[in-house]
Amino acid sequence: MKSVKGTHFIQQEHPELLVDESALSGGSCQSAAWPENTTEATEYMKECFEDRVPLTISGARTGIAGGAVPIGGAVLSTDLLKGILPTSRENIIRVQAGETLDSVQEYCKTEKPCLFYPPDPTETTASIGGTVATDASGADSYKFGSTRKWIDRLKILLPSGTALTIKRGNYQFSSGKLRHPSLGLITLPKLEKPQPVKNAAGFHIAPNMDLIDLFIGSEGKLGLILEADLVLARKPYAIASFAVFCNENQFWKLRSDLINASLSLRELEAMADPSLSFLSRNTGKTFPGRGNWVLLTSIDVASEEELDTALEALEMLLEEHGISPDNTWGGFDEIERKRLKEFRHLLPETVNRVISGFSLKNSRIHKISTDTAVPPEQLMEYYETMRSVLENSEVEHVVFGHSGQGHLHANLIPNDNSQLEKAELAVEQIAAEAVKLGGTVSAEHGTGKLKVPLLRLMYSQKELDDMGLLEKSISSC
Repeated sequence: MKSVKGTHFIQQEHPELLVDESALSGGSCQSAAWPENTTEATEYMKECFEDRVPLTISGARTGIAGGAVPIGGAVLSTDLLKGILPTSRENIIRVQAGETLDSVQEYCKTEKPCLFYPPDPTETTASIGGTVATDASGADSYKFGSTRKWIDRLKILLPSGTALTIKRGNYQFSSGKLRHPSLGLITLPKLEKPQPVKNAAGFHIAPNMDLIDLFIGSEGKLGLILEADLVLARKPYAIASFAVFCNENQFWKLRSDLINASLSLRELEAMADPSLSFLSRNTGKTFPGRGNWVLLTSIDVASEEELDTALEALEMLLEEHGISPDNTWGGFDEIERKRLKEFRHLLPETVNRVISGFSLKNSRIHKISTDTAVPPEQLMEYYETMRSVLENSEVEHVVFGHSGQGHLHANLIPNDNSQLEKAELAVEQIAAEAVKLGGTVSAEHGTGKLKVPLLRLMYSQKELDDMGLLEKSISSC
């Protein structure tokens, strides 16, 4: 097993271990290891546990909540935990933690061409272990849900070094309690209100849930995800994807009509004003002139007849809302879908690039963003509050995200310390409004290190204390 020691040596030779996509600064650690198998991972975790050394698990470091940034202690990297194997079930594959979303999809194309893995976080270089640990989702989660729905089995290494295999359906809580041969009696915290449908803030908790769901989305607090059995879905006949450039009023009306239409929507995304002008300034690209909002959608179809019907339905909706075909990009071949996906990803990528430029001049600067979500029917009301808070902050910003799930990301781009403080205050105000409307402070990115303070907006101190006791109980097994 490759391992290194020494804070200064790691800073010089392995600086990649000290940062992730959050651009959070100040990362450091005294030792690091790259196990290649369960035996090596167990050895390192046991050593850290017995020596009481805080351990940070490092995947592909694509997270934007700072979860992979170590603050002292040790780091265990999953980079070398590789391998993808078939199982006895045609639609399930066994994947090691260090494999990426890209490598899983490439495997499917080669070995299982009629199937695909539905979770689609923006960063396709994310590790499978990381996506399970954060219950990652993406644009297609409008139809397919988050990672949780597509996990059949996990192999986990508890902080003590104890290996645990959990298959979905084998252990389920009853009224918040479960007795497990290795974990003993587990009692879930009693929440004052049910968690939102789309939620990545705190442990997943429901009275009669499956044990496997406690570990999915636990952000490494309950152990290291070593491998996961992923459930694959059958590819549709075709996918029709569109980017509709429109004004704000047209956007809300079209969004409502699409939600209520009898179409198999895969995604329903938004780019709000001033996203397009921000992109134009920072990339030099041009976009259709009429409209400062963008609605992005994809529709699954099962036949040529369904494809014609879907195209006709969308054409009628555009005409009804006065949107010209010239203001729409779209198609159903692979090239056009790739073009639209790159367009959707261009906005967060550009934000990250601009922020990186500011952080080179001031190491305190990092992207400040929301991961809040509200019930979808509350989104318009919520957006109005979000916009007011952002404008009052006087910090450059863009808003985009998963409008079909009531989940918009506000990305604030501070360029000095004063703006950084204003941005942090704005995020807290936006998060408080989300909770007020029955939503969450984190819907898909987890809390990492950057968003932990927001948990107090959503949970009482007793609920947070009980989650801490649950973590301590499992960690000591």
